[in-house]
Amino acid sequence: MTINEKTIRLICELEQHIGSNCYNPNSYDGYNDEYGREMRYPVCLKIKEDGEEYKIKENIASRIHDFTPEVFHTMKYKFGSNHLYIGLGIAELMTALEERYGLDFEQLENKKMNK
Repeated sequence: MTINEKTIRLICELEQHIGSNCYNPNSYDGYNDEYGREMRYPVCLKIKEDGEEYKIKENIASRIHDFTPEVFHTMKYKFGSNHLYIGLGIAELMTALEERYGLDFEQLENKKMNK
């Protein structure tokens, strides 16, 4: 699979689905006297060349103009001292699906854009 603007956009959209399914059963809302909270898990990444890491909670597909393949490789979730490189994980999953089912996500995205 080629990592280009179209595939990065798709990976960002897929990440939004994953990141939006985070739940903390131990959080407490005192106003409503309820335990548990759904949230969008933030993505950490390095957008600029200064090496500074940014935490983004909104849909990162809206910031696609900031992304390069180098930036894409830094997308991760931080769980304490553990890091899950979500962008690379999704790309590996997409590659596995391409190989297993004869898909071509770049070609599929081109068809979608031409509609």
